[in-house]
Amino acid sequence: MDYHGQGFRDPRLAYLFDYWRAKKGERIAASRTDLLPSEIKPFLTIMNLIDVQRDPMRFRHRLVGTEIVDWLGRDVTGAMVSPELYGPAFERVFDGLRAVTEEVRPYRRLARLSWYDRSWLAVESLELPLIDSAGEVNMILRAASHFNVAQSDGRDCEVWPLAA
Repeated sequence: MDYHGQGFRDPRLAYLFDYWRAKKGERIAASRTDLLPSEIKPFLTIMNLIDVQRDPMRFRHRLVGTEIVDWLGRDVTGAMVSPELYGPAFERVFDGLRAVTEEVRPYRRLARLSWYDRSWLAVESLELPLIDSAGEVNMILRAASHFNVAQSDGRDCEVWPLAA
């Protein structure tokens, strides 16, 4: 199903994308302080806040929603994005987060989790840059909707930049 011309499978991702766009206004991106948990409470379970660290560039899972934890069977809150955490998918995950950070641009991703011990699992995600007062990306809001691979079209990973 196509939501708002962006191709979202899950309408919760379309809602969060529209929410982020409304909060960013004329700026290049929204900031963390623009997001009010009370306004997006039904979506907190699918949200993952990722801290961006520079020099060297690294990413840390600040907060991982309970629906994500349930689907993956692990809670990575506080963990760094690393080869130990993501195995053979590490470079793809890291490069995707780096693109959101450096381009200050939202992305949509569909991926099979064939690298993980739940190879039957696939995910649709929305990755949104959040900026600090200087306009630098200091956090990424990632929202994820998981589903069974049998419901996917068989492609391993596809990524689309989104028009902000």
